[in-house]
Amino acid sequence: MKNRMTARKKQSLETRNRIFQCATELFAKNSYEEVKISDICRAAHVSTGAFYHHFATKEDILNEGYRDFDELVRTAWEGHSRTDLFDEIRFLIQFQLEAISANGYLFATQFFKNQLSNKEKYILNPDRFFYQKIRELVAEGVETGKLAGDVFAITENILRVSRGTIYDWCLHEGSYELIPCGIRDINLVLAFYKNR
Repeated sequence: MKNRMTARKKQSLETRNRIFQCATELFAKNSYEEVKISDICRAAHVSTGAFYHHFATKEDILNEGYRDFDELVRTAWEGHSRTDLFDEIRFLIQFQLEAISANGYLFATQFFKNQLSNKEKYILNPDRFFYQKIRELVAEGVETGKLAGDVFAITENILRVSRGTIYDWCLHEGSYELIPCGIRDINLVLAFYKNR
């Protein structure tokens, strides 16, 4: 009986992951508003009931995307070697930019639209791993004298510039290389706060 429950849970997780994957692929190719739950179900080969068993709304899928991103960042962070403080901040920002770039500007646009209309505003949550890790690095920089300024203000500026670069890239429909532009913009922020 225990093995059967384990198999059932495994199948449920696989179904949930398939729904999520198919939905994000559809969001990357089409406008979020154009994608219907029935389209997601058809692509994932599941019933509407199966969709609602795993997700209450399409918005839940986008919110789950942020959580998945944070888990990917955590895994990447744990697997990388410590380097210079500034390189570590760039590592996190570059990981974010690579993840966004890999999915395309339309996909990123859907996430921004979701956050603009969503009360949760997960992207601004200071409890996120991504946010916490950047704040920790900034705090270390201030404590060691490598950065000058308020930890909260520096953290917020780094994240604001990063989001702004991604937003601008979406406005330009992905017409330029996101990663080098994003890293250049972050370098400007770090240079501004670098203790001389």
